[in-house]
Amino acid sequence: MRLGLILAVVLVAVGIRTLGGLGADRQAGSYVHDSFVMGTVLNIKVRGASRESARQAVGVVEAEAERLHVLFDPHDENSAISLLNRTAAGGGGTVPVGRDVARVLAAAIAVRNSSGRGFDPALGPLIDLWGFSDESPASEIPDTLQLARLTAELAAAGRIELSPDSATVLVPSGAGALDVGGIAKGYAVDRAIEILDSLGIENALVNLGGEIGVLGVGSNGRDWRVGVQHPRLAASHLGVVSQREGMFVATSGDYERFFILDGHRYHHILNPESGFPASGGAVMSTTVIASSCLLADAMATAAFVLGPAGGIRFLESQGAQGLIVYASDGDRENGEITYSATSGFLSIMQPELDGRPIY
Repeated sequence: MRLGLILAVVLVAVGIRTLGGLGADRQAGSYVHDSFVMGTVLNIKVRGASRESARQAVGVVEAEAERLHVLFDPHDENSAISLLNRTAAGGGGTVPVGRDVARVLAAAIAVRNSSGRGFDPALGPLIDLWGFSDESPASEIPDTLQLARLTAELAAAGRIELSPDSATVLVPSGAGALDVGGIAKGYAVDRAIEILDSLGIENALVNLGGEIGVLGVGSNGRDWRVGVQHPRLAASHLGVVSQREGMFVATSGDYERFFILDGHRYHHILNPESGFPASGGAVMSTTVIASSCLLADAMATAAFVLGPAGGIRFLESQGAQGLIVYASDGDRENGEITYSATSGFLSIMQPELDGRPIY
């Protein structure tokens, strides 16, 4: 399959998409770059810079995303995450970590604690058991006895903690295996924005698989406009967010990695308490706006697991804005959908549940 077709397919699948045709952007003198990084599409748009300076800056961002992918890949035996996981499996201990790992784990631990384990970064064994970490898509339910045993073990295990100076990680024996691939994408967006800003890029948008950060303004001096994906209509969106610098947006959806068996959808967002895909409140997707993409990413997952009421309470307690879309009658495949949202989110976007074409 050609890269262009791969990008087109994945762009429809991600939770948030920038609006406006690529051809129009190029006619306006902007630099637009698409590539495949960290298992998803990296889309970068730069405005108001020379083509050469934009190209060089985008190259630095792409290299950074590749570096972070290696650093956080739990299936790479040389990665920092693999070292932590081997420590847990080998009896535990204290492991020194660098800035990137410390920043990601600090956010992961904070959201884990504040959400009451709605988000847990140490679910690697469960994710592997379901097969959602494999290149080939999962298609069946794991052995239920093995699933129950593993879930109980993870619930009873100690939790990783970061030292006060963020220099080391305390890894208890049997603490599970870290899998921060999802939120690492949010961190990669944060780093991309930091890099572009440091290189003198004033106006840019970075979209990594639906996690978005921006600098400056978009076309015609307006805020950047991004469409929130409809969870059941692949070519439609629920509304448009006007995204300003300092706003980071992330979406988690049950349409990203899933399989359907006997009319039931099994997706990759797992409930740490049950070991099964989160189903409370029949949630289909969550979109969160926060002060960093790393936090928005982790909180979107937590809100999904906590359900419409609990998820909104959690987001409001954290000072974040969010939208939770769910099936009003519990039928997540064919039922009518509705939403819960923080009041601040509704001042930014009013959802259109029938959806509109993504253009």
